[in-house]
Amino acid sequence: MLTDNYYLYIFLIIIWVIYILNSIYQNYRMKKFFPNQKLELLTIPFYIFFVLSFSSTIGRIINIANDNSASYYNFNQFWLILLIIIGMILCFASIVIFTYANFFEKSFPSCITIKNNEPLNGLYKYIRHPSYYIFFSVTFGNALCLLSTPLFLLACINHVCLYYYYMIEEKQFEKTNADYKDYLRNSNRFLPNFLKHTIHA
Repeated sequence: MLTDNYYLYIFLIIIWVIYILNSIYQNYRMKKFFPNQKLELLTIPFYIFFVLSFSSTIGRIINIANDNSASYYNFNQFWLILLIIIGMILCFASIVIFTYANFFEKSFPSCITIKNNEPLNGLYKYIRHPSYYIFFSVTFGNALCLLSTPLFLLACINHVCLYYYYMIEEKQFEKTNADYKDYLRNSNRFLPNFLKHTIHA
């Protein structure tokens, strides 16, 4: 059954490994540009999610290796299988977006690009926080793959914290960079508005 599929959990481990490597490279690029390090406290729910998700995945792999695994659900049910497939797609999407933002997005991070008076192109031209989709995909994707209600609820809490994280971050950048105000007017926080950009172009 799908719950005992060793490769499903290996897939999740690979997703997290690539995510961590991307995060290390992202932190290297961004260095210490945050105006207020206290904002990092809002990311605590994500780190809790990571520990629980990673340890749960490792635990299931060990159970399978010891032939002591037990199916928590009846995976013959179509909807449960569909949830896992959706979760895998979300996980894969998070890695694709994260890798693109790190290695191919020249305007990342947008605050530094604007501060250096560099032309704003790519995703950040239309949306201020593509990273929101990365967090969304990797957290909800893992929760669905593991069919874990606690992880799903923790993912919801994480995104409430992220909303306030980005909102506070924008206000801080606005205080230190006058050009950032124009960027806030000509872009949306999460959902791209191509019509709005065309009008202000």
